[in-house]
Amino acid sequence: MIFRTLVVGLGQIGMGYDLNHDPNRFVLTHARSFQMHPSFELAGGVDSNPERTMLFQEKYSCTGYTSLETALIDIEPDVVVIATPTFQHYQTVNTVLKTSKPQAILCEKPLAYNLDEAKAIVSNCEEQGIKLYVNYIRRSDEAALNIKNRINNGYISQPIKGVSWYSKGLLNNGSHFLNLLQYWLGKVIDFKVFNQGRLWNGIDPEPDVQVNFKLGTVVFLAAREENYSYCNIELIAANGRLRYEQGGSQIFWQEVIGDSIYDGYKILNPVYE
Repeated sequence: MIFRTLVVGLGQIGMGYDLNHDPNRFVLTHARSFQMHPSFELAGGVDSNPERTMLFQEKYSCTGYTSLETALIDIEPDVVVIATPTFQHYQTVNTVLKTSKPQAILCEKPLAYNLDEAKAIVSNCEEQGIKLYVNYIRRSDEAALNIKNRINNGYISQPIKGVSWYSKGLLNNGSHFLNLLQYWLGKVIDFKVFNQGRLWNGIDPEPDVQVNFKLGTVVFLAAREENYSYCNIELIAANGRLRYEQGGSQIFWQEVIGDSIYDGYKILNPVYE
């Protein structure tokens, strides 16, 4: 079965990031992903900016719309991707649910800035039997699955302590790493904010916070996005160290070995896996 897909929001993650890159090397957006995947048909795109819809039509040879309702009626999509600004997610989902009944909605993170709106989105999709996914991509990465298996089988031993740096707000970027660490270390038991921090762009909080998971404790520290993007994790286990760097594009494991010079001492292997 081929799933007809509608992308709503043709900004950076919707269409922009890989627009001028070689499609054989870079797949960074929803539009290109769904165009290239053999199980999906990119059937249309929606944006309130007519220049973006025209660019979408030129690039992907399918219809661009400025009206979401019209696109939903014309296309009758199986999958709707919501890549509009976060404050528009609640209204966009409501429009989709009132106008059509796709099999699934894939929504960009964060789901909402308001907890009540997020809960309403979840419950409204459940009531209509529509599967809802939030685009936390890192836990689908093959390397992240490998790390999960290593923690589960004890190759990376517990308990685990760590530090996670994030920039550009806890909701926009920090939540990626909270979600990933929940996947690796289990459910959140409790947390403690020890520095309130500031609001990124006046909306997104940047606290420093200690989070206790089922299998370990991680301190989240906020960096300043205006200086540079910084999203790294370092996990310390009894038998080694895991470094998840540059948002996950580089991952290193160092096992514990005996010190070749000082008898009785253990060190991290300088040769990374």
